[in-house]
Amino acid sequence: MFPIPLSPRLILTGIAATALLATVGGLYWKGRHDAAEKAKAAVEAAQSQARVSDVTAKALDTHTTQTIVIKERESRAVETVQRAPGADTPIDPDLLRIWRDGLSDIETGARGGDNPAKPSGALQTP
Repeated sequence: MFPIPLSPRLILTGIAATALLATVGGLYWKGRHDAAEKAKAAVEAAQSQARVSDVTAKALDTHTTQTIVIKERESRAVETVQRAPGADTPIDPDLLRIWRDGLSDIETGARGGDNPAKPSGALQTP
């Protein structure tokens, strides 16, 4: 082998060059690692948003489908009632008044009025 003169100046230069290369390499590695961490957070946020969008789209599709089905059933029920025998016969006015009074009582209960399920009078407790 070739003999290399080992002067203190050459040894210090080698140590300095090695330290400089190690520092530059470490900083480069840290920069890549930090960039990857930032990219990872952005990717996770994008994936989360995609899942939310997917769930929202499915819920909207389900709602639309259910609304269409309900409307189709409603129109079939109306057609069935309209084709029934006696569908064009007017309703007795007394019966119509009783039905309207009953619906009014139901609406009052739904709005928080008197509860028809509760007993009234002496049996009712405060």
